[in-house]
Amino acid sequence: MGLSLSDKKELESLLKFHSLKINQMITFSKNLIPSQGNIEDFAYGFIVGTIIGNYSEKFFQRHNRGPDNDELMDIYFTMSLRSAKIRKTIINELKY
Repeated sequence: MGLSLSDKKELESLLKFHSLKINQMITFSKNLIPSQGNIEDFAYGFIVGTIIGNYSEKFFQRHNRGPDNDELMDIYFTMSLRSAKIRKTIINELKY
């Protein structure tokens, strides 16, 4: 069945919110990155993980359960559609 319309809107809202805060999240990532890591990859994982984690928590609070397999597929499909834009934004922010 997948995500309901309100759940999809919630995920889109989180994506929009975090896209406005990417610069702050990159700065935070720079303080956390292990010495052997790549800041671009670390920031990408941190940002995507934060979005998915925040959404999962909100989903659980709303439904008193975790997402089922169909809902997880919708979440990851939505994230996959945005992943290139997130990575490109990170690369652009790191140039400056």
